[in-house]
Amino acid sequence: MTIKQMKNIAKDKINYEIAYLAGDLTTASQVRAILCAYLYVGLISDDEYREYCDWIRQAENKRISQNDF
Repeated sequence: MTIKQMKNIAKDKINYEIAYLAGDLTTASQVRAILCAYLYVGLISDDEYREYCDWIRQAENKRISQNDF
């Protein structure tokens, strides 16, 4: 398996986890832990990390607003 393939798999995994967060199937801390692990081993860049953090925050806000009603 190449590094490029591993990076693509990591990005797919993060996207799924963010979708699970929006659907209230996981927690934000679990998604952030996975994201940090990928950053530490170099599977995502610093810019991608910040972008995913924004997406996590948006998904969490969406989940919270849906549960308020």
